[in-house]
Amino acid sequence: MTVAFESGELKSRSGEEKSREAVLALPLSRLLVRMVRVKPGEDPVAVATPVLSAASPYPDEPLSVACEQVEGEIYIAAALPESSADDIAEKLDASGLNVTKVDALCFGEIRALWSELKGEGRKLLLLKNPDCISLMVLDAGLPVAIRALDNESDLKREAILSLLEAEDFGGVRKLDEIVARGDMDLSALERLAPVRRLEDQAGSLEEALAGIAERAGDESTLNALPDSWRQVLEDTRFKRKLTKCLAVAGGVWALVMAVLLGVPMVLGMMTDYQKGLSKAHSREYRQVMQMRDKVKLVRKYSDHTRGALEIMKAVSDRLPQGIELSSWNYKREDGVKVSGEGVSGELIYQFKDNMAAMAEEDGGEPIFPTVNLKGPSSSKAGKYKFDLDCAYEGEEE
Repeated sequence: MTVAFESGELKSRSGEEKSREAVLALPLSRLLVRMVRVKPGEDPVAVATPVLSAASPYPDEPLSVACEQVEGEIYIAAALPESSADDIAEKLDASGLNVTKVDALCFGEIRALWSELKGEGRKLLLLKNPDCISLMVLDAGLPVAIRALDNESDLKREAILSLLEAEDFGGVRKLDEIVARGDMDLSALERLAPVRRLEDQAGSLEEALAGIAERAGDESTLNALPDSWRQVLEDTRFKRKLTKCLAVAGGVWALVMAVLLGVPMVLGMMTDYQKGLSKAHSREYRQVMQMRDKVKLVRKYSDHTRGALEIMKAVSDRLPQGIELSSWNYKREDGVKVSGEGVSGELIYQFKDNMAAMAEEDGGEPIFPTVNLKGPSSSKAGKYKFDLDCAYEGEEE
């Protein structure tokens, strides 16, 4: 979120998503801003701090200096004296905003007007807003002098001072033109260079805030946030995180307690329900089993396909020539066991296969799923003895 402090009020971009944290854009008159040169290996903040402290109206107040590299050794140094920002702090507290970054509103305006300002040569730029006039001297688009003027300042005098400062900082150059936006009397400056006025659009603040929002995404841009405001921001973030953590912990505790208390209750209800289903199923199962036993009993005594005579006939029909049976043992529940002897082992194996292939006429399933052959073994008479056990399938439990 991006807000500007203008005319004593906080103004935000239309249509921007609301947030508790915001980038604050201030008029140039609220900040201490200077151009400094920093040699390689030097700390820009260490170089800029005594320069800004000397220009501060509060010499005893420590400054939180921020620097932004423009090009090479050229830096913009800025700081916000906290003693001059009490009214800003009150507005921020009233709106519930925490500031993450402090920038100069004129830098957002320059970004919005960049197509009008780029080019070689030296330009004097004047941007008027309700709080002050931002005056900058640009060499090929790079600032070499910057200052804030109140609306009652002598423009010619301040312009000459700024040009002298620019010559001292960036060298002697001819002033190519004066670029201005806003309602200002520039007649006294016409002798210095040609004057070009920019259209003062109604949405200029929106454009400036859009430029500030773009600068906020670049970490290399300056951030004149005072240390005390930074500490408040960190404390607020910590409290917010702590509140979220406590809320999550409370939710987890409530969930754990709900599980500890609710799970046994739910399990008890589910157990009782399953017991009821089991009892009902047990009664139905016993009824089905009784009916099944009755049906099996009736089928057992009404089915003659597995009677002794039928089985004896089936065995005789499948008995190959050359095999004689010496014993026959039939049990209706188990099956039939036979013993005998044959003239060759091949006939005995053929007899075993014939018995294993016996099937129900209607169902097609084997009558004897299990057929076990013991032998054949040779005897003294030159024949082969064997024992054949043909068993029915065991009944289901």
